[in-house]
Amino acid sequence: MDSFSEKDPTQSAERQRKASSLDSHNLSYEQLSNSSSPNSPKKSRPISMFVHPQEKLSTQTSEVMNNTNFNIMPTPENTIPPSIPFPLAPEVDVASVSSFKTVETNNTGDQESLYSDGLERANDPQGIINMLCELDGGLGIALERVKQDVVSAKEVATFLKKRASLEEEYGRMMIKLSKSLQESHHTNDTKQGSYGDSWINMLKLHESIGENRLKFAAAIQEISEDVSILYKETDKTRKNLKDSGHKHEKAIQDSETALEKARGKYESHSEDWERTILQKNGDIPPTSKPRTLTKVFSKQSKSPTQLVKMEEDARNKAEAANTTYKLHLTATNATRHDYYEKHLPRMITTLKDTADECDVGLQYNLARYSYLFENTMISDALVITPVNEDDGPALRKIVEQINNDVDFHSYVQSYGAKTRRKIKNLDIPYDQYNMSEQAVNIMNPKNIFGVDLAEQMQRDGHEVPLILVKCCEAIEQSGGLKSQGLYRLSGVKSHIERLQALFDRNAEAVDLSAEEHIADVNNITGVLKLWFRELPDPLFTREMYQEFINASKIADDKKRVLALHERVNNLPDANYSTLKYFMGHLNKVVENQEYNKMNAQNLSIVFGPTLMGSPLVNNPDQSQNDGAGLNDMGLQCKVVETILLSYRSIFVME
Repeated sequence: MDSFSEKDPTQSAERQRKASSLDSHNLSYEQLSNSSSPNSPKKSRPISMFVHPQEKLSTQTSEVMNNTNFNIMPTPENTIPPSIPFPLAPEVDVASVSSFKTVETNNTGDQESLYSDGLERANDPQGIINMLCELDGGLGIALERVKQDVVSAKEVATFLKKRASLEEEYGRMMIKLSKSLQESHHTNDTKQGSYGDSWINMLKLHESIGENRLKFAAAIQEISEDVSILYKETDKTRKNLKDSGHKHEKAIQDSETALEKARGKYESHSEDWERTILQKNGDIPPTSKPRTLTKVFSKQSKSPTQLVKMEEDARNKAEAANTTYKLHLTATNATRHDYYEKHLPRMITTLKDTADECDVGLQYNLARYSYLFENTMISDALVITPVNEDDGPALRKIVEQINNDVDFHSYVQSYGAKTRRKIKNLDIPYDQYNMSEQAVNIMNPKNIFGVDLAEQMQRDGHEVPLILVKCCEAIEQSGGLKSQGLYRLSGVKSHIERLQALFDRNAEAVDLSAEEHIADVNNITGVLKLWFRELPDPLFTREMYQEFINASKIADDKKRVLALHERVNNLPDANYSTLKYFMGHLNKVVENQEYNKMNAQNLSIVFGPTLMGSPLVNNPDQSQNDGAGLNDMGLQCKVVETILLSYRSIFVME
């Protein structure tokens, strides 16, 4: 038995697909291409400078066809050996399905041979077709090459289309600009005389350039449409040939699959027949036979009559399988010969012709574009600088014709004749401009943020800062005392910053009763807390910080109140009046704690660090000062809470 049955069917199919030339029974690709190339129609060229490669072969191709008659389709006689009495399995030509010669490209020598052969055929279009037919995946290579042509042509069409759009827009805008300026020249206060005449001539010259560009844009658009038609037709042909190639390849694969099944049945029945012959003659099968033979002979012995019957049945089945196998082999070889000898060369030739037509057409249209581009540039140059004087003056001469001195003299004379008035008074009196109050406030702002309380009192003449009075009144009058989370919730940062700018500009002009301000009472409380935080010296002053902290440490409530009362009285006048007013306001907040949920303790947490600040420490590192204030936060809150709870005894009953 031959070793064909032991090979992997996948490897066999792969080897068959790599077949690149036919055996001695087949026609050479050179003969085949000569017989099929006349079927490819000649392509008419738009200009004589580009000659299609197919036209060079037309003469010799027709001569070959007149002297040659090929039979492309294989016959069973070409592929199947002469019929003989039914042979045993070893004598069957099971390798005939792989009768095609293969080209192994794994070896370096074969690769160099293919490369040198490709160089020899590079300048021969028919040689390129033959090389593609011989290569594995030649159809795919040709399809990919045509795809490159399609993509390149599409790219050129896109460029030309966009270029035409740009040129058209440029031309239209140039004409529109030139005409509009010509029409408005005499109505506007522009210079007349020699300058006006030269300016009108320059605009007319630019109008001519715009007309040239419109013609150029129309021509480019036409080329773009031609290239679009070219790449669409090329792509259509490519897709049709691709589908046709897939169809033929599928037919070959289906035929080879059926052949492999028939070969398997043939070998199986031949093996059974061989086994019955050995069993009939009583021979012991060799050890290399499949293990199934041992199983057969291990069974109970058959009678001679049964053995004869078994051998006859096995022979009939083997003969039928052999006939089926030969039929499939003939059909498969016919399909393969038909594809590799007829359809594949035809499709590759058509793809080569399509690629050539697209290449030449694309090159021709690019040449058209180049000629038009050059012609347009020359036309613009002739408009700017004409060769003949009859065509008008050049742009440079138009500019040189301007005489500024004469134009100015003419202008003065024309207006001097209209008026005879003399200048009587050389001095113009000074007339001071009175700015609005708002503008004056912007130029000379009265800042209150970051300004010491004593300085504000002396500058503004108010015992209590206006910002504190206005904010507290706005909160109390707008019903803000019942707002839940009053002073605890934050407002909108941008609105707070806007209020800060208004107060810094002119606190007296700020109206917090406006709807935009009272819409959210948290914005008013936010700007008030910000003002307290930005005081250079906190409300309780850094100098008296430690005294208030020490007083807050007294455990006895009455003694603590008395100590804090004494220290409050020692505050500077501005700080004392401000603290008294603000504590009166916070006392009203505490009285409404049922609604706003803000008792004295909550308010002390909010305002303790703000009103107390940090202690006065002789340390340049401000971060350490702030750290000391954080350590005393609980005591700070205790100071504010005690004063707030004892508001009446400290401030009212004095």
